[in-house]
Order: sequence, then C-alpha cells, then structure tokens
Amino acid sequence: MLMNNQIQDSLGISTQVNDQLMITGVITVPNNLNTFIVNVSLSNNGGEFLPIPSFGFGYLGPVTNIDSSIDNCSTIDITWTAPTVDDGVSILYYILKMYDAITCSLVDTVSVYDTSYQFVDNNLFIHRYTYVITGVNELGEGISNSNTFSYQRAPKSVNGNTVSIEHTFQQNTFTIIQFSIPVMVECTGEAPDSATVTVHCNETGGIYSSSYIIDYTKQPNNITGSVPVLQYQRCNISIVFSNEAGSSEPFILAFDTYPLSTYITTTTAAATTTTATIVTPVSTTLGISTGYYVITAGVVIILSILIIIISLILLVIIYKRKAFGSASLQKQQEACVPTTRNEAYEFNNLVFTTDNNPAYEEIGGNRGGPVSM
Repeated sequence: MLMNNQIQDSLGISTQVNDQLMITGVITVPNNLNTFIVNVSLSNNGGEFLPIPSFGFGYLGPVTNIDSSIDNCSTIDITWTAPTVDDGVSILYYILKMYDAITCSLVDTVSVYDTSYQFVDNNLFIHRYTYVITGVNELGEGISNSNTFSYQRAPKSVNGNTVSIEHTFQQNTFTIIQFSIPVMVECTGEAPDSATVTVHCNETGGIYSSSYIIDYTKQPNNITGSVPVLQYQRCNISIVFSNEAGSSEPFILAFDTYPLSTYITTTTAAATTTTATIVTPVSTTLGISTGYYVITAGVVIILSILIIIISLILLVIIYKRKAFGSASLQKQQEACVPTTRNEAYEFNNLVFTTDNNPAYEEIGGNRGGPVSM
C-alpha cells in the first residue's frame, strides 16, 4: 500500500475464492489516510504471477455541474455530475441536503442513488434553495459541493388579447383614455411584483408614467387607470412587468385620438408589423364614430332651433314696423282733409230734423184715424 510514493503497509494475506471465482482479501486501512494506492501480487508455491495493475483508494471528490430547473411550476429537478473515481472503487450513493437559503434552515436530507432528484414545491415564488451534495464510497463521505437556486423567473410579456382601452371624448379638446390590464399568472415562479404603464404621444411626448404594485393571488389582478390625452394625437401605451428576477419585454399598444378613428392597432417590441385584430373589440364609453355623429346631430339641431327663433323675431319686428307705418299714414291723411264750414251739409241737417216740429207731431198723433181737414 503506497501513499506519496512511500510504502505505508505490506503484508501477506490468505486468499479466498467466492462464487464468482474472484480472489478476495481483507486488509486494515489506517484512519488518517485520504487516498492510497494498492499494489497486489499473487503467488503460490510455483512462484509469483505476472504483476497486477495497481488501483487507488480515496475519499470521493466533489460533484460538479449542480443544476436545477422547474417543471409545471411546482416540480423541482436537481442534477449533477459524479466525481471521477477509479473503476475499482465505486460510489455507493449521494447525500443531498436541502436548505432554505432565506432562513438558512435545513429543509430535508435524502440519500440518492443516481445523479438526479425531484421534489414538489407549490410555493416556488417565495422559496430559494441551497443544495449540498456529498458522494459516499467504502471510505465514507467525500468532499461536498453546493449551489443556490431561486425559481422566480422574469415575467412574461402582457397577453395582447386581454388588454383593452376606452375612448371618451370631452368638449372636442381632449380624450380620456381608460385602460384595463388583467394580470394572468400562468406560473407562480413568473409572478410579477409590479407593472409600469407609460403613455407617449408623437407631439406631446411622454404624458404618463406610473408603477403599480401587484399582490400575489391565485385570481387574476386587474390594473386600471385613465389618462387625458389631447385630440388629434398618435400615441402608444407601454406595459412592462417586473419582479426580482428581471423584467418582461414591453408590450406596446398603439392608438390615436382622431374623432373619426374606428380602429386600435397593436404592435410588440419584437414585431415590425401591426394588426387591428389582436385586441378584443374595444367597448367605448362613447364610441369613436358614434360619438362624432351624436355630437354633429346635436349641433345641427341646436343651430336649427336658433335659426327658427331668429326668424320669428325678425317676422315680429317687420310686422310691428308695418302696423306702425299704416297708423302714421292714416293720421297724416286725416290731417290733410279740409275742415272748413259746409253750408249745404248744415242746411240738410236742418231741414230733416224732426225735433220740435208741430206739424210732425200732429200727424203722428192722429196716425191711427182719419185726418180732419
């Protein structure tokens, strides 16, 4: 038995043949040896056999390439590479210890007879694990190696089919843009902690930016808000999800505030084409085209009423002016008729006056009988 090219022990042992026709023997190894080389020579009464290649004994070195991944958002896979060993000295098993990297507490210890292991954790988004792996052979536990993993991954980008915005036109000067963003968490490890919403327009630049804290629940979260935007603008709304692992790709929804616009187009950061069908048909508080025609009809009605009122006022004024003119003309004509004394008219009145006429009274008094002459 050699160590550092020096003979540590040498002795002869009696041999035995087992059922596999293997020659076996037992020797005692000092406890202070980590690695040693064994040379074996066989002999009998006829002499020594040809030399047998030496083989080494030692404690196992560390495992390498410790890796971990998740499946179905709940199953954790752990893999590693075995240390290099002599063919004659096999690895019996591995000791896997799992620690909570946040509290530094031991979670579990298992014996693994392969170079992989699986276990289930339904709360990956809050757990961070440290794995310590140690190989074991005939000499005992070898050198340990460890690695720490967090299973929180950068969130996915917003699903464009779930985002909607609403237009509400106000006083023909600006538009209220209301947005609704459902946060659908498909995997707990990808749950976002926050969302940042920005609105940028071609003429006014960045007009809105706000961050929203997202509380983890198993139900969808809705992020809602409203932004006043001047009319006749081309704008886009950008949405980014973030957590401790990173940020999602920005989702960009393009829109404009032209009153006659009836479509909302969408685009993504990675795409160069736009489409008007990626968003579910948007329900508007006052539809873009409908609102325009309602406003136009209202204006026409108001103008018509004003024209009718003004026409009636003008007719009344004209009528009064004509009536006043006729009266004035009549007075002027009466003032122009001569009012000198008319003797014939006075005589006629005198002749036919029956007041105080004795002859008339006499005849009238005997109207009922013959007249006496």
